[in-house]
Amino acid sequence: MSRKIVTLSLILLLSLSRLCLQPVFSIISDCDETYNYWEPLNLLVRGFGKQTWEYSPEYSIRSWTFLLPFYGVLHAFQNILPELDAYWNFYITRFLLGLLSLVLEVGLHREISRSMSIPVANIWLFFQLFNPGWFHASVELLPSSVAMLLSIGSIKYALRYLSGGQEKPFVLSMAFTFIAGVLGWPFVFLLGLPLCFHYLATQKLINTIRTAFDAGAVLTLIITTVVGLDSLIYGRFTPVSWNAFWYNVVDADEASGPNIFGTEPWFYYILNLVLNFPLPVLVLAPLGLLHRRIWPLSLSLLAWLAIFTAQPHKEERFLYPVYGFVTLSAAVGYEKLVSLFRGSCCLHKTFQWGTIASVILLATSRIAALVIHYSAPLQVYGELYNYTLNTDKQRNVCTGREWYHFPNSFLLPDHHRLKFVASGFDGLLPGDFPEEGGLLNQIRQIPPGMNKENQFDEGKLWPSNDCDFYVDIFKPIDFFKDDFNPLWMPPDWDKISCQKIIDVDDSKVLGRSFYVPECISKHMQELFPQHWSKIYKAGQTDYCLYGNVTRFKELSQKKGSTVVY
Repeated sequence: MSRKIVTLSLILLLSLSRLCLQPVFSIISDCDETYNYWEPLNLLVRGFGKQTWEYSPEYSIRSWTFLLPFYGVLHAFQNILPELDAYWNFYITRFLLGLLSLVLEVGLHREISRSMSIPVANIWLFFQLFNPGWFHASVELLPSSVAMLLSIGSIKYALRYLSGGQEKPFVLSMAFTFIAGVLGWPFVFLLGLPLCFHYLATQKLINTIRTAFDAGAVLTLIITTVVGLDSLIYGRFTPVSWNAFWYNVVDADEASGPNIFGTEPWFYYILNLVLNFPLPVLVLAPLGLLHRRIWPLSLSLLAWLAIFTAQPHKEERFLYPVYGFVTLSAAVGYEKLVSLFRGSCCLHKTFQWGTIASVILLATSRIAALVIHYSAPLQVYGELYNYTLNTDKQRNVCTGREWYHFPNSFLLPDHHRLKFVASGFDGLLPGDFPEEGGLLNQIRQIPPGMNKENQFDEGKLWPSNDCDFYVDIFKPIDFFKDDFNPLWMPPDWDKISCQKIIDVDDSKVLGRSFYVPECISKHMQELFPQHWSKIYKAGQTDYCLYGNVTRFKELSQKKGSTVVY
């Protein structure tokens, strides 16, 4: 098969994944994405949403400017197609993120082809395509996800600079890093430091001064634009990136800062990488780090891993910005081994096809596990659009212990609002953006009951008697803390829709993490009756939507039939 056909096939498959599969099937893996980004975007588009303390003008560590490009596109779609249901905003936004990923990945593929070789570029694109972490991260509405995408643009121009030593690609590489750092996540600036060291070490002083001036002008323009827009929206001077850095690093202590949300052992990121990359990619990546020509990129990856491993508070999304560095290193390492095996046709083919097959198998198993085991919240909340109440009165969709699985308010029809009822959770729940006044007034009001210490505020709870719908997992509750018991709902509550979700307590780690088809699992159980069930089990339970009969008499289904309670 010719290299052009391979390249075209990979790009077509990548397009299918980024533009069709991921926007629809990718899960929401972090409630921070829901409450800190989807909910504020819903406010911009529809005028309501849940509000976290980070968006209070008292703290202002989240950027509204980050959301403005998405709001601009969604606002245009609303004007063109006003009859579209609100959930389309969710999928359009994911499509935009997937499109950005696709464009940047194809651009980097071309640069790798030019700077290195077509085989390296193709295997890199293959590793990107079969990348479980990228499958969900590239369509997540998170600054770290956008930083991950922009890092692809930064790597592209970094490779061009390292190939020719010219000023323009260096400045362009830094521009991508600056945008990711100022608009998205300030810690991304760390990734640009090794390239700066390389420029200082290899360029003449006059060139360094001129380039520093150009890069400084770009950075100043980006900072001025972002800080200016955020300050205008918040109604006060608001350097969000600095506020985030101050909260996470300078002002962090035992009472506030990231560590109050939990700490993890040093090997957390090792396990996380195993879940988000096929094992052959992780084995090959260290070999690519030895490639001297791209040492600034290798140093960026190593420095990032070292710094974030040293932090007590760890989250999966903190590694997103270096995902592209990992696959690039793996592609370089793969090509190094292939060149060693070229003298032996048998070894060469075995290694080549063994790597390809194992990457496809592991990546597919992991992606399937995420979609099958964790898609229930998206499906269940989406069912609300199949039922419209014959009134414009506000309807309250309540949840308790499952508050963190709520996807976002774009999946709620008009006049429906998410409410929290009492459960065992004792941290600070999100509140509500005010719905009165203009948009800027909604944003600038200081909400009651907010704090940065994650202290519980009872004002965030809603009376269970005022719920129209309730969403919960079908498992035993804490009778002293939970308002609803899904195992024994009151007689005036009926089950509307249920989907299967992983039962963490009835599953093994391997079963939660990777999907094995039932026919294969049964066969393995027959072959290894004493051992298979000890290492693999994927128990499931129901994730359900309930309706309150006494709150209304009739649910009229959009599909034509009527459900009468």
